[in-house]
Amino acid sequence: MTTEGIRCRALADPAEAVAFADVIVTTTPASQPILQADWLRPGQHVTAMGSDQAGKNELDPHCLDRADLYVADRVSQTRLMGELRAALETGVLTDVDDIPELGNIITGRHPGRTSPEQITIADLTGTGVQDTAIATHALAAFSKDH
Repeated sequence: MTTEGIRCRALADPAEAVAFADVIVTTTPASQPILQADWLRPGQHVTAMGSDQAGKNELDPHCLDRADLYVADRVSQTRLMGELRAALETGVLTDVDDIPELGNIITGRHPGRTSPEQITIADLTGTGVQDTAIATHALAAFSKDH
């Protein structure tokens, strides 16, 4: 399917789906990784939304190590529930001092992606104010088009 320049395909094999995708969104109740680090290729972006409770884990912790840019919605929260939690528990990551938060990217305090070849990951565990702002923006954009 193609819609306004966006190509979409449904695939049963997650590795094949990741190979096809430029943008990957995970939003599952998984407690074991469903996205493997060696599947990622330059230029891809991953938004992980399913690890919103302790014990949930969608990304192989090595995905965070492989990423050129990892962004948390809230670092203190992703340390407790989120993909960062799993990466810290397994020892894949040990330093969280330089992790930018989504708000820093949005306001320009952190540059975000600096090259189209970078692998980027956004770890979204759910923060009420950000979720409300995103929903408000999406509703306004949708309302303007319809």
